[in-house]
Amino acid sequence: MIFIIGTKFKVSGSERTAEQHRCERCGTLAQFIKKTGRNYITLFFVLPVFPIGKAQNMIECPNCQARYQASDF
Repeated sequence: MIFIIGTKFKVSGSERTAEQHRCERCGTLAQFIKKTGRNYITLFFVLPVFPIGKAQNMIECPNCQARYQASDF
């Protein structure tokens, strides 16, 4: 039996931030979306098996989907 493993960064979350931020990439001024991301070991580069590393908090621009560390804002 052959197993092909890899890693993948998975992100989840849909809550809006309380204040507005300006995106450094596209310049949009809006309430960003709070996200949490984590690296996972995957089978066949698709199915997440178990998490590796610490969870990272970030915010995402609703216009261009650029992500920034939550501590930067």
